[in-house]
Amino acid sequence: MKMLLRDITLEELSRIFDRHPESSTPFLKDPSAIRRAKRLAKKNGVWDDITENLDPATDIPVIKRSDFRHYQRVGDRTLPQQKDSERLKNLLLAAHAVWLGHPKAHIDYLQDLLWAYCDNFTWVRAAHEDRSVDLGSVKLATLFAEINFVLGDQLEEEVTKRVDTEIRRRIFDNFFNPADFLMWKTVRMNWNHVCNGSIVRAALHMVRDPKYLASLTYHAIQHLTYAHDGFTDDGGCEEGPSYWGFGFGHYLYVAHAVHHRTGGELNLMDDPKIERICQYPLASNIAGKYRSTFADSGHGYIPSRVAITINEFYDIPELYDLCPLHNDGTLQLALEDHSLMHDLAIYGGQKAKGKSNDLDYILEDLGQVKIKGKPGKKQMTVMAIAGHNGVPHNHNDIGSFIVYREGKIHLVDPGGPKYRKATFGPQRYEIPYCNSFGHSVPLINGRMQEKGSQHFGTLATENLNGEGNKQIVIDMTNAYPEGTVDRLIRTFTLESEKSALTIQDEYSFARAPKSLEEVFITFEKATVARNRKSVQIGTRTNGVQIVPNADGAFSIERLTEAAKLDGKNNEVITRISFTPKKRNKHMTLRFIIG
Repeated sequence: MKMLLRDITLEELSRIFDRHPESSTPFLKDPSAIRRAKRLAKKNGVWDDITENLDPATDIPVIKRSDFRHYQRVGDRTLPQQKDSERLKNLLLAAHAVWLGHPKAHIDYLQDLLWAYCDNFTWVRAAHEDRSVDLGSVKLATLFAEINFVLGDQLEEEVTKRVDTEIRRRIFDNFFNPADFLMWKTVRMNWNHVCNGSIVRAALHMVRDPKYLASLTYHAIQHLTYAHDGFTDDGGCEEGPSYWGFGFGHYLYVAHAVHHRTGGELNLMDDPKIERICQYPLASNIAGKYRSTFADSGHGYIPSRVAITINEFYDIPELYDLCPLHNDGTLQLALEDHSLMHDLAIYGGQKAKGKSNDLDYILEDLGQVKIKGKPGKKQMTVMAIAGHNGVPHNHNDIGSFIVYREGKIHLVDPGGPKYRKATFGPQRYEIPYCNSFGHSVPLINGRMQEKGSQHFGTLATENLNGEGNKQIVIDMTNAYPEGTVDRLIRTFTLESEKSALTIQDEYSFARAPKSLEEVFITFEKATVARNRKSVQIGTRTNGVQIVPNADGAFSIERLTEAAKLDGKNNEVITRISFTPKKRNKHMTLRFIIG
């Protein structure tokens, strides 16, 4: 898409700011909005959370050097992030208490927390200490700037000035330091949206002079364009729905802020590709909280603030059905991802429609497709990925798929592992959650798929959103190292009426392979039949069975050691493998799942 601000000069941007000196978040100071926020806080449990968990007499947690150093010593993020999370939760509770006029509001406790952050050696997360500015530090800076702006008239000048000074020293000065190489300025992934977007939002709160504000924000806004290049032309997110909500969510927040600050003169949402990106969750959702887990993604709902913000620019109310909901269909609002007050202030009571979305979706540029069987209790949903193995947060998973029926994911793509030092280093593809060994793709002569965009799949479909059988075809040949297989075509056929799936793999080799494993991945209990000719996943009443068309034998391996290191939510990869009795130069293996 065209570079943001391509048709606006620095001088013109300063004049726009000069014409509109209003706040980027006027609603946060609106008395009527605050009264409404107070009612919503009580409905959503925020009020009770403050009552039960805010204790101004509690000592402020110290981020000890040994805790921070724990990541570098053993590669585990958990300890330093737990300490960070504890202090941040206290800060959010304290700030909301003051804003909402809660009886436990304690201005000195809030000021002491802000002062303690200013005393921190660094705001950068332990896993990113090789950078002067990272995701964590810019998000904190935006949060602090917002607190200063919204509650500054209740804070002592000594505190507001110090907070302001620290934001400029730690964030703005490093952002404009030519000797400081900040790779995230132009990367095509979530860091770009989060870091550039947060810097702009902080500046909008802190800077009144229009020329200085234009100088601070112009290039950061332009840099956001590069992150859009990390989305395919059809709006697909290469990093998956978790990072769509996180990374693109921050783009929505800055677009919303800029729109307010410029009186609507600058609309960073006004582009057809942006609208397509906004619709991506509809294609990646399976049912409820279940969604595609390709790359380092995971299941979950989209943040309510994201859906609300999108619908201020585009009419996509279907997104509300993908948010966490109350029983009456209204949106749940929570203090998450450093969100301060916005959810409560901008929510106007919109409701989810409560209707099941039974459409099929294809994102051809992303290489992802979702097909659904006949609506009803037994409805089956199948999601599959082609694409390439060079995306951000990549897994080597071309041809991987997900099968959902009756409220459960029976065959899974395992999603993102627990993050540790090895996750983003040379050992990444030794992790089964990232390599193809832990995905539902063949292992050929002991060879797995390889990383890199030169390893790709091509996608074709038949009869999407039509009646009768639906088909997905993925050419997986180029996913493997050269010489592994001459041709490998995977075909999924969903029998809509029966809610049964047939998977067919057609192989051509230069010579018959010495070994071949067809693989199916689940987190459920799997049981091999006595004759090893079939596998039951889950129970017979609420599960699926896998039956092959060829002679061979099934076996099961639970990757328990991998789960200890990299698993989340007590989920263990159960690797079901089928070894055919005969292996030929040309062969077709077919499996019925139902």
